[in-house]
Amino acid sequence: MTEAFKHPSDETLQRYACGNLRPGLAMVMRVHLGGCPSCRATLRRFEAVGGALLDDLPPAGISAALLEKVFARIDSGEAPQEARAAPVFTADGFALPAAMAGCKVGPWRFVHPKLRWARVEVPGAEQDRVILLKIAAGFAAPAHGHGGLELTQVLAGGFSDGRAQYEPGDLIEADESLTDHEPRVTGDEDCLCLAAVEKPLRIRSLLGRLFQPLMGI
Repeated sequence: MTEAFKHPSDETLQRYACGNLRPGLAMVMRVHLGGCPSCRATLRRFEAVGGALLDDLPPAGISAALLEKVFARIDSGEAPQEARAAPVFTADGFALPAAMAGCKVGPWRFVHPKLRWARVEVPGAEQDRVILLKIAAGFAAPAHGHGGLELTQVLAGGFSDGRAQYEPGDLIEADESLTDHEPRVTGDEDCLCLAAVEKPLRIRSLLGRLFQPLMGI
């Protein structure tokens, strides 16, 4: 049963397949998909269904100018150049997943001696609410609820939230239905997580509410 809490829901995978997630949330999904064969298989099924539905639609017209431009590119033999984004590291040198290439990661900022955060800017969606969280062993993030979808990917270490124990590679999905959420780091290793939220969190603690405007979540 707890395994279900470690992957995105089918609904969220469908939204991703249809391109209906904010770029920040979609980036967290890409990080998870890069290391989760079962979610990639589910995503392929959703994409196949979407492709079949598109096949049933009547063909759309194309302008003469656009068609001429396409044929000119074919005749020129030019191959489109794909820019390869540089790999991304945290301020203390931790190599982040390839799916984060092109993102800009800010410096670690203080919330508590055992809690740091860094802003993540996703190309083209710099205002999306995406952060890295580094939480010390044995410490808990502020208790909170959710105003919308939250996706959290564990990159290092692990934590528990009363529903399950999460390890590197796990993705935790939460929404308005989860009203009391207090992740606590387990084991002897600090926990590093990537998190994106659709709407601001409903933070319960005074410390969390004081820092929430700075963190942007």
